[in-house]
Amino acid sequence: MVTDQIAEVIFVGIPGPTHHYGGLSADNVASSLNRGMVSNPKQAALQVLDLLRLLLSLGVAAAVLPPQLRPHLPLLRQHFGGDDETVIRQAALVSPGLLEKTSSAAAMWTANSATVTPLPDSSDDRLHITAANLFTNVHRRIEAEDTYRVLRAIFKGVPACVVHPPLSAAMGLCDEGAANHMRLSPGHCARGLNVFVYGADGGARDPQFARQTLSASQAVQSQHRIPNSATLFVRQNPGMIRAGVFHNDVIAVSNEHVLLVHEKAYEGGYKDLDRISQAYHMLHPYTDPLIIVISEDELSVEEAVHTYFFNSQIVTRPDGGMTLIAPAEVGLLYEGIAAKLMDRIRRDPDSPIDDICTIDLRQSMQNGGGPACLRLRVAMGQAQLDVMGRSVNVMAGDAQLSALEEVITRHYPDQLTAQDLGNPELYRCSRVVLAEFSEILKLPLL
Repeated sequence: MVTDQIAEVIFVGIPGPTHHYGGLSADNVASSLNRGMVSNPKQAALQVLDLLRLLLSLGVAAAVLPPQLRPHLPLLRQHFGGDDETVIRQAALVSPGLLEKTSSAAAMWTANSATVTPLPDSSDDRLHITAANLFTNVHRRIEAEDTYRVLRAIFKGVPACVVHPPLSAAMGLCDEGAANHMRLSPGHCARGLNVFVYGADGGARDPQFARQTLSASQAVQSQHRIPNSATLFVRQNPGMIRAGVFHNDVIAVSNEHVLLVHEKAYEGGYKDLDRISQAYHMLHPYTDPLIIVISEDELSVEEAVHTYFFNSQIVTRPDGGMTLIAPAEVGLLYEGIAAKLMDRIRRDPDSPIDDICTIDLRQSMQNGGGPACLRLRVAMGQAQLDVMGRSVNVMAGDAQLSALEEVITRHYPDQLTAQDLGNPELYRCSRVVLAEFSEILKLPLL
């Protein structure tokens, strides 16, 4: 397989019909602040289709990851018996909190679905994908097996590709996927420096809400056959985890050789940024990464967390320039300080980021996930893409997105509260949606 034919595909997650504001992650500021609000699942899904259309308009290859069936009856059946309707009604009456967790549509945040290593980075010249176990939160943990099953279906038969099951959390391997992994390289087809960011190493200093363990990151490195020379492990700043930086992608974002990062992101501060620069230079002696450091004076951690400044997507267009896709909140909160900062980066002649696009993803944002949370980046060779395209229909295109929009418009509810989750009709709606998505995407979803 020729590595210079590798291109990046951005997989984007579609919210399901049970999208609601349950405040299920105590360490996620937006999720906690908006608990109990009335959600709009239809609008949530249509906003994500707008994101996919934006990516296509920029010339960026994009693909769809479908929602999962909710509520998650296997977990409810550990507590309640009877047919589907009885189980749901009993849960709503006896354990509404559990019903909220099992109804979570958080699988839409596909940055948590897996960690990906393209073939230039692996010593066995294969594309490796490990489904994340998301063990630290019950409402995310229930995603892992279905994510693994769907990823296997998507990449079935793709040459030089292996999809690994979730790591065993029983061994202390808590893995949150690509939200804590960055790949820095001169281009998608070149060998990359894999920066694994973790919050806990099993020591006394581990913050209460740390999600990614060092041992999990090390296990993924080993499983993906990434050489030590192309790997760096960096510890999150414990204080930032306590401030709401539950994943690295809340405080840093990268694309090819560019890293946009807050000065307080890592425990070692600027020393860790120097380590990243030096490790990159060892891999690519004649090039350097562009590390754009945002200081606390320019944008406080609080402002970064609330605007999701760093949870933007940076994508490379076919003309070689880069576009930063930011949530609308960067211009709406704190008198637009984040938007002004982005514009300054755009105007910098040394920055390859020469275009800024803002998009309304408020339904996702109010539940604690922005543009970068919604995407999983998979660099693939043309032969791999060809095989995938013949077996499934996940690559985004006008006809496919129109078909998905028709299903969403016809079936998704316009508003949803926690009390609505106890209506078995919502579960039946989810089954109908997945059945129709299954036909469109050519994926076994039920």
